[in-house]
Amino acid sequence: MNFSTNKIKDIRETYLRELGLIYSEQEASALFDMVIEYRLGMKRLDRILNPDLRLSESDMLKVHFDIKELKKYRPIQYIFGEAWFGDLRLKVNEHVLIPRPETEELSAWVADDLKAHPGISILDIGTGSGCIALSLAAKLPSTVISACDISSGALEMAIENAARLKLKTNLFRMDIFERSAWPALPAYDVIVSNPPYVTFSDKKEMLPNVLNYEPPIALFVSDDNPLIYYIEILEFSRDHLNSSGKIYFEINRRFGREMIELLSAYGFENVEVRKDLSGHDRMAGATKP
Repeated sequence: MNFSTNKIKDIRETYLRELGLIYSEQEASALFDMVIEYRLGMKRLDRILNPDLRLSESDMLKVHFDIKELKKYRPIQYIFGEAWFGDLRLKVNEHVLIPRPETEELSAWVADDLKAHPGISILDIGTGSGCIALSLAAKLPSTVISACDISSGALEMAIENAARLKLKTNLFRMDIFERSAWPALPAYDVIVSNPPYVTFSDKKEMLPNVLNYEPPIALFVSDDNPLIYYIEILEFSRDHLNSSGKIYFEINRRFGREMIELLSAYGFENVEVRKDLSGHDRMAGATKP
């Protein structure tokens, strides 16, 4: 650490110069403020009102180690070990995707559709941190929530989050492609999934903080068969989604039309693709006859 003083304003100037080599000015400023608030309990307004506040050596070290990780492109959620999903504070690590705002939108759609239907059963396929399942458990307390994932590491994180938040869920390991496991499972009223949908050709548009840290198994699919997970889940739904049951997906923004065609081909009705807040096709939903 090489600062002219230990005043918060001088420390900030130094770190913004360093972070500015990697992030935009706005991002660098926001990341610094997040570190200061998380590690030192100091909000942005506190820093602005007290620019000459001096940090202790131990506080400077806390900030320094986080900045060092940010300079390696490590996502701040993994540095802190937690992320917000709506009103839920979830534990996260490199075994799970960092919850996205688009997934919050999907969860909100499902919860809004189901709030008038107490007691129904829901299966979340590929739960990761448990964000969708736990969000639905919090919003729809009378529902029966189950969730699965192929990754043991992800499942451990989801189980920890469920226990910490005291949200009742049935969490279990399953590879959706292992069809021999299907007969042991019941039929559900709702299936929801945010499966891997980023094609390998999309990698060129992605930043190192995603490519270097988030689990590839939860992100990528082949360009040759980009809808492979949706097809398998729809096959699963033949015997494991009740009549009049609902299915919901988060989708690649490039495949909205293809998802409409796929759901229709499997006989689903009331097929709908919704856009996210950025105006991209991001969610699909339909009803089984």
